[in-house]
Amino acid sequence: MVIRLINKTRLEHMTKQQSILEAAKKIFSEKGYHQTTMDEIALSAQVAKGTLYYNYASKSKLFAATVTEGMEEIMANISRELESELPFIEHFRLLLSCTIRLYLQHSEVTRIYVNELSSGIDNDALTEIKNVRKKFIGFIKETLATGQERGYLKPLNRDLSALALVGIVDALCNDRLDSPTGSPDDQAADDIIDTVFTILATGMVNG
Repeated sequence: MVIRLINKTRLEHMTKQQSILEAAKKIFSEKGYHQTTMDEIALSAQVAKGTLYYNYASKSKLFAATVTEGMEEIMANISRELESELPFIEHFRLLLSCTIRLYLQHSEVTRIYVNELSSGIDNDALTEIKNVRKKFIGFIKETLATGQERGYLKPLNRDLSALALVGIVDALCNDRLDSPTGSPDDQAADDIIDTVFTILATGMVNG
């Protein structure tokens, strides 16, 4: 009976945390870090303000948790998708496809992740966000390293190559999300995937 009660309490706590993070993602992405208030997030998540501060001691900590949780989810989803024995070039295209589609699908996190890294957030929160970005770049670097080791990719600097890949995806996905035409559709995702894959796999110059 006691164990059941503990498990129920834990589940309720996790549910509240998820509600808070979902509300925070939406409001942070719409209004930006500085214009968002904890009162708004508590109201949107349908939790008491005390509950909000119990889980996240400050707006900065909640902001960092929002980005970190979102990027961890994206990496986990990409890892699951990449569990295959495809030839490397198809594996590489799948990596780009998964990353881009998830960036667009998780539009709230992408907007925050790309736009808010230098917006006056306190140092602890900024460090958390930078750490998850480094982790994501490292995740991409591992895939590129595999391609180099198998002879599919040129022996370029892996750190710079991973940074370049992430930078291109960041820029194109964020531009699409800011487009006045509205939320991205499958065609928009396909266009970005084809463009990035062509640039990285075969280049822009004929001949």
